Amino acid sequence: MHPRSREDRLRYAAQNLGLRLEKSPARDLGDETFGGYMLVYTERNAVAYGAAGHMGRGYSLTLDVVEAYLKRREKQEEKRGLMVGTGLFSKPPT
Repeated sequence: MHPRSREDRLRYAAQNLGLRLEKSPARDLGDETFGGYMLVYTERNAVAYGAAGHMGRGYSLTLDVVEAYLKRREKQEEKRGLMVGTGLFSKPPT
């Protein structure tokens, strides 16, 4: 799968959970946040996952970590009955 299409798919999954997937704006290869991602609560504009260390710089996630986190969150929402069969990773209801 092309990295960009995977990123778009994860953006969509995050949006369904009330989150926004942000990519680091860093353009310097030496920057520790270069190429990283962060999940942000859409309503509060606060970091949900991905703050790097005690400095809170953010953008510490890879797409693999983002996908795993979103899958966990989707399962939790389904258990609570909030997203039955509506998520990107869930199986359609039978």
